[in-house]
Amino acid sequence: MTTIISFVSQKGGVGKTTSATNLASAFAIGGYSVLLIDLDPQSSIRYSVGVKKEQTQGTLELLVEPQTPVQRLIRRTDLENLHFIFSNINTLQDERRVYHAIEDYKLLSRRISQDCQNYDFIILDAPASTNDLTLNALYASDLVILPLQCESLAVKSLKRFLLSFNELQEQVENKELRIAGILLTLYDKENEVHRRVGKQLYSALGDSVFKTIIPRNDSITEASALGKSVITYKLNSVGATAYIRLMDELVDKFNLR
Repeated sequence: MTTIISFVSQKGGVGKTTSATNLASAFAIGGYSVLLIDLDPQSSIRYSVGVKKEQTQGTLELLVEPQTPVQRLIRRTDLENLHFIFSNINTLQDERRVYHAIEDYKLLSRRISQDCQNYDFIILDAPASTNDLTLNALYASDLVILPLQCESLAVKSLKRFLLSFNELQEQVENKELRIAGILLTLYDKENEVHRRVGKQLYSALGDSVFKTIIPRNDSITEASALGKSVITYKLNSVGATAYIRLMDELVDKFNLR
């Protein structure tokens, strides 16, 4: 059975794309088959999974060309078990075509349910917003992860998102949108603000916050600069270990083995 997990945040710069890439890589290293889909027009993920620029088909065709088989859009990566559909929404015309198509918030769910059920996990990286692309990702997902940096602006953004999430839930027919948890990212244990905000979040939200914390770590930054996941770049690093722990926590918490 395929489990679909989306990474969603209203605020950019909180480690959303990095976390989607590295969790997908952790699953792949763990022996699971994974499809990673980049829904963000910024198209940042492909540089971390070794997909070349000249490969042109991707998310655009997934969303606006229902006659194009999904299997034709899937690329291999440097990890045997990890496949990828990259975002090629490059122009304003592309965006207009996409946003016209995704007014149907069930579109993405239908597309990936047709041809992608041979994967153990599908990871969706949604844009940093609550637009129709994000709503499509939410509707398609079994679980939603909310990355959060331990800073006041990020916490305010989380509050806004949770209000928006309740509104989105009311719009969606016959589907319970399920938040897997809040993931603390870019965490610096030497930073007093990070420590204080983290403590407040755990106190207020309890089990809604993952026990695993993703630290601010040089290996994660270096891996991104080199176009790799930290899992493939430096498996024994603190950053890679954190994402492997996150994988294990998810699998145990939701009985996904």
